Amino acid sequence: MSTHATVYLENAIERKREEMISLSFNNHLQSKEVIDASTSLDSLINQYLQLQRTKA
Repeated sequence: MSTHATVYLENAIERKREEMISLSFNNHLQSKEVIDASTSLDSLINQYLQLQRTKA
């Protein structure tokens, strides 16, 4: 993947992190909405880390 993919994932991670924080203010931490956002964030982070490993 290219540098474009890295920047895209970094931005997506930041947006999802902000979404999860916002959801946590309005919902319990164990609510479906917060857990779904956390799961999505984990997936994005894993994709980013995999990309970094393939670049190394």
